[in-house]
Amino acid sequence: MTCFKTGLSALLDLSFWSGWANIVMAVVAVLALLFAKKQLESASKDSKRATAYAAYADYLKLCIENESFARGVESEITRNEDDYSKYRWFIANMLFAFEQVLEACKDDSTWQETIKHQLKRHKWHLDKSGSAARPEWSNALKALFP
Repeated sequence: MTCFKTGLSALLDLSFWSGWANIVMAVVAVLALLFAKKQLESASKDSKRATAYAAYADYLKLCIENESFARGVESEITRNEDDYSKYRWFIANMLFAFEQVLEACKDDSTWQETIKHQLKRHKWHLDKSGSAARPEWSNALKALFP
């Protein structure tokens, strides 16, 4: 029987395959685990991105409804105390939306530039209100204040 346990004929022995089966099963299990982890990370990233897009879409809708606030022209907004009061809520909503976007898309320089551009329009109010100095907004957002 010695000749049967050597060479290619060893592949016909079932005990040989049963030993390898455990190793193959372990490798398949590890690969399945890695695939599942990647899928979960991808789903989480997609969910955060969807939240960011929804927050920014709500902000854009608010801009369309309040065009003069969106432009950020100080003389137009401060002309009427009631308008200025509404404008402050507009800014709070804007900053909240920007925080959500930054949290979901931390390393996206396109979003950062978009937010910087919007914040520049409202610099006069941000300076006047002191929002940049207070701890109510995230550091990521405050870093983009003009």
